[in-house]
This record gives sequence, C-alpha cells and structure tokens, in this order.
Amino acid sequence: MKKSFLWLPLAAAGALAGCESVVNVEPPAHTPRLALTYTLTNGVTQAGNWNFYDARDLYVSTSQGVLVTKNLAGRADATVELRDDAGQVVEQFRAKNRAPYGSDSLRGYYAPTRGYVGQPGQRYTLRASAPGVETVEAALALPAVPVLGAGSFVPNPPASFSPSGNRFGRLSFAIADDAATANYYLAYARVLDANGQPWGRVFQDNSDRDDQVGPDVNLNRFDLSDPGTFYQTLPVSDAGRNGQRLVYSGKVRYYYSPPSGFGNYPNPPAPAFVEVLVSAIPVDTYNYYLSVLRYYDTEQSIFAEPAPLRSNVPGGYGLFAGASDTVLRIPL
Repeated sequence: MKKSFLWLPLAAAGALAGCESVVNVEPPAHTPRLALTYTLTNGVTQAGNWNFYDARDLYVSTSQGVLVTKNLAGRADATVELRDDAGQVVEQFRAKNRAPYGSDSLRGYYAPTRGYVGQPGQRYTLRASAPGVETVEAALALPAVPVLGAGSFVPNPPASFSPSGNRFGRLSFAIADDAATANYYLAYARVLDANGQPWGRVFQDNSDRDDQVGPDVNLNRFDLSDPGTFYQTLPVSDAGRNGQRLVYSGKVRYYYSPPSGFGNYPNPPAPAFVEVLVSAIPVDTYNYYLSVLRYYDTEQSIFAEPAPLRSNVPGGYGLFAGASDTVLRIPL
C-alpha cells in the first residue's frame, strides 16, 4: 500500500509538469502624473529651530511605472501655490536644489517665498502644475492646536559614561483630547541647553518591549516619533478613548549632538530641558503615515499582503499634510 500511495502524487506531479506553459503578461499602462509631498504648519517648528531634516518641505516629482528601475528624479519646473479658503494665494514656492554630503544637487525641492504661517481651523488648497502632466489640487483643514498638560522627566541615576554618551530617564506628558471630534497626533522630543539651544536628540527606549515574551500588540500605544527617520513617524489616534487624556509615559534615551557632525567636543554644555513637540494632524495625514509603516513592515517580502501608500492628491500622487504644533518645555 505504501508504494501505491507514493506513486499517485508522483504521477499527478508529472502530469502537472507536462501542462506547464509560459504566459507573457503586459505591464499595465502608466500615465505620468505629478507626485508631491508638503506639510503646512502653524510655524512653531520654524520658530523653535526644530530639525525635521526638511521632511516637511515641498518636494515635487513625476510618477513612473511599477517596472521602471531607475531612481525617481525630482523636477524643478513646477509651479506651486497655496490658497486659503477664500481662494487667495497666500504662499508660492521656488525651486531650491539640495546638495547633501557633498554629492550632486538633488532636484525637486522647493522653498516658500512669503513665509506664510498656517492658521489652525482654516481650510487650504495646494495647487501644482508642470509641463507635460495634469495640474493637481489637494485640500485640507488645519486642525486646532493641541492642549498639553503638565509634563515630567525623571532621569536615571548617573552612571559611568562619556560626556557625549547615552543618558536615560522616563518622560511623561499628556494631551487634553477634544471629545467633540476625532483627533490624530504626532509627538517628538529633544534636549536643550540652558540658553534654549538644541543640545541633543531624544529616542524612545524600547528595551522593555524587546525583552517581553509573547506578541507585542497594543492598539492604544502612544509612541514618540523620530524626526530623522521617515519610517519612524508614528501617528496616534484617539479612537476608543475620545475625550480622554492621551498620556505618554515611557523610557527614553538621549545624547549630546554637537552643532557639527565633525570635530571633537570634549566639554559640551550641560543639558537643561527636555522639550516636547506635539502635532495635531488631519486624518489624511494620519492614514498616510500608517500606510508608510505598513509598507516598511512588509520588508519587501513577496509573501506579504500588498501595502500601497495612501494619497490625498486627486489626479496625482503624494501627500498634502497639515500639522498644528505646540511645545512643552520640561526642566531636567
């Protein structure tokens, strides 16, 4: 019986192998469209010298087909303007290439020409056009500025470390959530010296999570985002706790970041404050960053579920985002 049992699947496999054929599949047609990202803010980050690594600046490119392997190139010939709810142009942009790390300049980046500051509660439309592609428009309402309660920072006892080494502590703060609406937030933190100048970066310490046994699932988790890492933009929703305080309380680490990445700084100034920045964001911005997290979580696995990036730019691709920022300064 064993021989008969083994023979049947082998025979079936042979029959299937004889039916193999090659089918040519034409890739879907692609019409190039404008693709852009831009975050409109109420100006707090600019005034406070927050370093978001220019992630909120305007960038414009043209989409390309899914099978095209060349690097995406930005374009410097776009005309972009921001209009208020009355249709008045409140901001225009000019192309401003970048040259990171001494390499060739990168096209596609734009700088505002009027220095307009977004007004929370107001609606705006971003309009972009460029030769050879359709004009696109995207709209949003800038959320109300979030209200923060008192915060605290409890440092760990001093340990042996170099002046620029890691230090640890527990950071806590709360957002007074508005019960009348659904709300979405981002939170960041940094360290300042006694003169209010940037001293160092703050990172969430996930060592406790790494050591735990079992699945790491928490739908109400409130995480700190990292302004230097695109896939560490971690939005939080008040879904399921609307109107309640949203409390962050977690272990963090921080270290001295010299004004220049080069050179020796043996005697850095003393850290004096932890400054927390919380952004209220529209739902489209929240959904976009969630889709970015899902995309990176697939780790380019061919067995993962599709994780397309969300877009709120009709007729094109990308994100017109909003962020109403507020800050809280906590003495160390």
